[in-house]
Amino acid sequence: MFNKKIKKVITIEGMMCEHCKEKVEKSVLKLDGITKVKVSLKDKTATIYSSVSIPDEDIIDTINKLDYKVTSIEKDE
Repeated sequence: MFNKKIKKVITIEGMMCEHCKEKVEKSVLKLDGITKVKVSLKDKTATIYSSVSIPDEDIIDTINKLDYKVTSIEKDE
């Protein structure tokens, strides 16, 4: 078994400032298997890296609970 990294780019509406960015990064990083999160306010995206497959619904639920809206998720393996 090899150590595969999964990359997903999530487009998020509603993030306006550094505090928003930090909230999203900290919350998503708490999901099991997530190894890195990078949020871009300019691009309105969060790029997440994981060592295992994370259901999109888990990511969407986590971000929606912060009062932001996920508009798309692109997977790049």
